[in-house]
Amino acid sequence: MSGANRFWISLTAGLVVGLATGILSQRWPVGLLAVVIVTAASYVLWALVALWRMDPDQTKEHAGEADVDDEIGDLVLFLILTASLTSIGILLLSANDADKASYAGMSLAAILATWALLHTMYTARYARIYYDDEPGGIDFNNPDVDPQYSDFYYFSFNLGMTYQVSDTDVTNSRIRAEVLRHCLFSYIYGTVIIACTINLVINLVG
Repeated sequence: MSGANRFWISLTAGLVVGLATGILSQRWPVGLLAVVIVTAASYVLWALVALWRMDPDQTKEHAGEADVDDEIGDLVLFLILTASLTSIGILLLSANDADKASYAGMSLAAILATWALLHTMYTARYARIYYDDEPGGIDFNNPDVDPQYSDFYYFSFNLGMTYQVSDTDVTNSRIRAEVLRHCLFSYIYGTVIIACTINLVINLVG
């Protein structure tokens, strides 16, 4: 199954759960946050199960279809991250004492799910670009074996946590452009996560 189809199915599940949650709770930020959590978590787990076990040949064969298109993928990430952070902010500002723990739990789940979604989508993108036309662009220091999805997961999540490559080298400008965009996304979102975490703690102890 293509990455785009995987995402749209995950989004559909998120919309159904979010609509039901919003109606039952009578609070649209809760419903919106449920959409974000279910969509992101479904996509991340589904992609992990489907892609992690693939060997180099399977990775090369499926790399072209496992990714969401660049423009759509960036727009999706922006909208989901924005919806998540907006809902978290509204919930934390409006929560009363009885709601604090449950809203904090939902906020934490949304932060973790969207963080993983960001790096999972870039995992598929790096694999697609690497195997597009002439394979290459990332040196995994193992010239005798082509990289598989687990290698691209390593590359992507390492960038997401450190904003730099570790024991791999980027060898062409196309990958560098994606790395720059990925690091900017990660840095901005990471900065906001720190602010949200501080507010979560303040709301829980305040």
